[in-house]
Amino acid sequence: MSGFMDVNTWMIVGFLLAAYSVVTNDSLQTLGTYISSNKTRSPKVVQMAFISTVTIAVLMLGWFLKNGDPAWGRLSVPGKEFPLPEPFTWVYILPPLAVLALTQWGAPVSTSFLVLSSFHPANIGQLLTSSLTGYIVAFFVGLSAYGLGVWLLERWVFLRTQEGKQINKIWYGLQWFSTGFLWSMWLVQDLANIFVFLPRQLDFFAMAICTAVLCVGLCVLVATGGGPLQAVLRTKTNTSDLRSATVIDFFFGLCLLYKAFLSSFPLSTTWVFLGLIGGREIALRVKEQEFEVVFTNREGGNLGRIIGMDLWKAFVGLVVSLGIALGIQPLV
Repeated sequence: MSGFMDVNTWMIVGFLLAAYSVVTNDSLQTLGTYISSNKTRSPKVVQMAFISTVTIAVLMLGWFLKNGDPAWGRLSVPGKEFPLPEPFTWVYILPPLAVLALTQWGAPVSTSFLVLSSFHPANIGQLLTSSLTGYIVAFFVGLSAYGLGVWLLERWVFLRTQEGKQINKIWYGLQWFSTGFLWSMWLVQDLANIFVFLPRQLDFFAMAICTAVLCVGLCVLVATGGGPLQAVLRTKTNTSDLRSATVIDFFFGLCLLYKAFLSSFPLSTTWVFLGLIGGREIALRVKEQEFEVVFTNREGGNLGRIIGMDLWKAFVGLVVSLGIALGIQPLV
């Protein structure tokens, strides 16, 4: 088992950049609804403590169960490994820098494609397959769940908001539970994108330091309000409402849990999220046609524009990600 004796400066820089860029980018999917709906309802210190507690529990549990592997074994799947490069040079810090740049543009970029593909391009095909199936599963979960009955909740939420009715306190507990569930599932899936910069086994001291770094980054995220990717959520129906956010987080967590049971290989959680909210928005717009009362968010434009813009940014993010991943190989 390795500590920091086997780590060079570029690995540390890469880990720090990845920790910040990956968490900032993926706040859209995992913590975006939580941050939006709790903006005026709970102190930021309490939010920081809650998220950090879940993070510590998941990281240390995975480290213990996987014999010192900080990424829940997702970098060491037999036959599909992501080996640590030798030598590890400055080239590998380019992917997390690119994630930061794309995040500032507001693109829901897949950190899995951009970061992991740079380390082992031979796994790009498997990453695409795993992520595409995740998108399809999540899309049909959103389409069927909201089309068959959850749309009634969204219409009720819209009408209650219009009438200025107070939210029942039970929703506060439910939302914190669903956020904790989703965040833990995301960590299991996406820790590989962060720990790919470090040895595949860490001792307890090294793991504790890495966990502390991640918690500091999450506290900064909460303090700044979630980052530029919050704009994607603001075009969707009721996403800033605590009740709707609770349901979104729960279904997203279920999709990630299902994919985790199917395979230990990494996937793009960004694509899973886009599939879920895309299917959800389509189902709500279809159901809305049956009623005279409009209960969906129309500020972002028509359905084609909203879904199309999300897919376009995701596509651009994918092309840029793979371009960078393959482009740095001659430098390697």
